[in-house]
Amino acid sequence: MNLNNLSRHIRLIMRGELLLLQAKLAFAMKRSAFVGFALLFAGLGLVFVNIGVYAWVLPIWGAVWTPAGLGLINLALAAAALAAAAIVKPGPEMALAEEIRNMAADSIETEIRSAPLMGGLGSGSMAGLVLPAISTIIGAMARRRKDKV
Repeated sequence: MNLNNLSRHIRLIMRGELLLLQAKLAFAMKRSAFVGFALLFAGLGLVFVNIGVYAWVLPIWGAVWTPAGLGLINLALAAAALAAAAIVKPGPEMALAEEIRNMAADSIETEIRSAPLMGGLGSGSMAGLVLPAISTIIGAMARRRKDKV
């Protein structure tokens, strides 16, 4: 195994991880901004609608049931807004970053399997130790990513 290829593959894995983190951060920032603006405008709208509906319903429902009814309606609208925020899905940037990471990991695994390690040690001795360790690390990173998403 060529150490230049190994270092290139490790750099690709690190770059893939950084791209994945950047994509997740950008996605979280976009979603947070949209949710924030939506909640701000919904709150302002609800204040004015509540004032109007309160004045209109007060003679019909009375002084006790009018605020209770409007409160329940506001809670239902808040639940609908949270459900809409949960529907937003991440973009293609995350899939691209994961693809780069997986491709680099496969390349490292192929190089370790195919060539002797450490300047002449046979692939049977050193690869038998290094390959399971690298495979375990990459598998743990992939499971952690899937659990978080």
